[in-house]
Amino acid sequence: MSPINGVICDALTFFNRNGEILENLNSLLIRHILTNDANAILLFGRMGDGRLFLNNLEEMSKLIDLTLNFSENRIPVLIGIHGDSANDVINQIESLGRKYEDLNYMISPPALEKLPADEINSYFENILGSINPKNKIYLYNNPPQSARNEIDPASLKKLTEFTSLRGLNDSFYNIKMCKSYLELLNENFSVFCGLEENSQNFFQLIPLNQRKNSGIVSSISNLVNMFSKLYYYALEDNLLELLQLQEQINDIRTNIYDIKAEVDQEKRGLKYAFLHLYRDLISTTNEEVNNLTTTLQNEIETISKERIEATVNSLLNNKQIYQLYYIGTKDLYQFQDIIDIFSKIDVLVHQGKVMKIKGPYIADVNTIYRVKFEKSQLVFRFRTSKFFQYENLVKEKLLFPLLDKTLLPDEPDLREKVKEIISSKTGSYIFEKEKPPIMPVSNLIYYDESKEIIPYIFSVQEYIRGKPLFQIINKYITEGKNLDSKKFINIFENLGEHLGNLHNIKFKSFYKNISQIGEKNKKSYSEYFNNQLENEIQEAKKYKIDLGKEIRDYYNDNQALIEEENEFVVLHNDFHSQNVIVKEDQGAIHLNGLVDFDNWYIGSRAQDFIKIDYLILKPLNIPSFNDAFYNTYSNHFKIDNDFKKKIEIHKLLWLLNQYNFESELKKKVNQLDLSNKASASLDNYLFEIKAILR
Repeated sequence: MSPINGVICDALTFFNRNGEILENLNSLLIRHILTNDANAILLFGRMGDGRLFLNNLEEMSKLIDLTLNFSENRIPVLIGIHGDSANDVINQIESLGRKYEDLNYMISPPALEKLPADEINSYFENILGSINPKNKIYLYNNPPQSARNEIDPASLKKLTEFTSLRGLNDSFYNIKMCKSYLELLNENFSVFCGLEENSQNFFQLIPLNQRKNSGIVSSISNLVNMFSKLYYYALEDNLLELLQLQEQINDIRTNIYDIKAEVDQEKRGLKYAFLHLYRDLISTTNEEVNNLTTTLQNEIETISKERIEATVNSLLNNKQIYQLYYIGTKDLYQFQDIIDIFSKIDVLVHQGKVMKIKGPYIADVNTIYRVKFEKSQLVFRFRTSKFFQYENLVKEKLLFPLLDKTLLPDEPDLREKVKEIISSKTGSYIFEKEKPPIMPVSNLIYYDESKEIIPYIFSVQEYIRGKPLFQIINKYITEGKNLDSKKFINIFENLGEHLGNLHNIKFKSFYKNISQIGEKNKKSYSEYFNNQLENEIQEAKKYKIDLGKEIRDYYNDNQALIEEENEFVVLHNDFHSQNVIVKEDQGAIHLNGLVDFDNWYIGSRAQDFIKIDYLILKPLNIPSFNDAFYNTYSNHFKIDNDFKKKIEIHKLLWLLNQYNFESELKKKVNQLDLSNKASASLDNYLFEIKAILR
């Protein structure tokens, strides 16, 4: 195999307080490095805390395994070997060599004390003469980190007689020595510049025809893709571009590395930059990641953190970082992959060139991206949840024809039309100007349930400008502003009006499963409700909540209200401030749209009042908001004490369902921080259940 050349990324290593490899973070880092055009990866090098893992073969193997898995032998992997005796180094190489056939190794001189040149030479001769010649060795000359021990050029020339020695990584502290090393360059022996800020000067020392046998060992390549371009300019002898790019790289290094820390400024700056880059992807529910993030936050002063964040954002915008995008927990894509995947869909091609991708935004059911095209902004929603409780289809494709009355509940052939819509695996639904929807929703630009393009159902909708209502409310609360004002009252009046309009789409029967709309229902609503309640009571027993008698007594006292239900309507079923998009402009707040119809079905009107009451109206406790919402809704339907009791009955069933669902979720997710959050929610649900029963 030919020696390595080009760009070697001196990879960071993410580990916890016990020195254990954080596999998720390191997996993401390795995939990022591969995406950003490195020609090889150095593990446990200067940036990888190699000495920390000295003789810890188990943890080293974890990182090596995942790196080999993701690199798929596309690029070489080097391992930094650290030892203060030749036997230490030999033992490490032999141990790793028995497990891995194709690794490369990078070795430094001893770092305990300054040694004579002949002892350094004997040290390397002993190692190279003892190991299997199939092992490929690269030496690392970095006197400041090796007790001022330096590899003598004459000794190096003699060492090249060992066929296992394939190159040298020189720290470039001594130009005269570096020139001597470069005289050894040939197709079987590479020389690398280990001081990335001097890469341009390094390449200019090398004859053009020999530059292909050289390269750079870069730490900033943990983040950026610029060194592959620098190497290309060196091969092309494009000195102007080489100089300009080197200046840019040095500016980036200053912005990332210039932090007030006694040691490891480069590592801390790079790790913070990487965690910022993938802040939306990295799970903050992982305690070890939280600890690492918190430690870095505390170690780096605010002004440096802001500078690093701004630098990362700028590099992204200038495509000097290729970011990975994920759909689900395992499926990672490059920017170009995303474009290629969707380039065969005509309606998306017509939006023009992809300018920017923002996200992922993680919701309960979907992984969401906002994509800016030349002609539009669209929202991509990928159904990635494993815990989705409803039909696994793009439900807007059936809802939207109801919203503009293209599909009517009393049509004689309703069932056939529903079956036709449900069976369609791809398509779109664009509202006509002459037939607008009865409430503000976005067009369904495209949907695909085939799972042929990617392994998930997905939909593409127009982006509704604005923010969720709860964000605006929280902002006002944080800033101490008055919420009880006309602009908020108007919003709640609008919500009452829109919910009333939605509920005017009436059916003769209820349909929990929308794919069954139009079928004759064999059960009465009271039978269905009673079965659901009994199932939840039995489920709750598994989590040591035995309120069955009290719940049954309460239901029996109010069962007549459920039995009289005979009018069923379209329910949003997730109607609360998270799914209300508003825009604040010149002192007014405008309701721009309603989103997230993943849970909609046909049922009792009372169901749609649960979340808006539980999550927003009750916590705020502002009477004018309640009046605005309920009074406007009452223009469509009567709200009396019986209806309010129906809301309470349905709320009891919902609370019990949520308690059981989150209890099961808590059991499945073995992460401390998430469990604590789930416990808080469970306590709230139980409190509300008992309050209703009292």
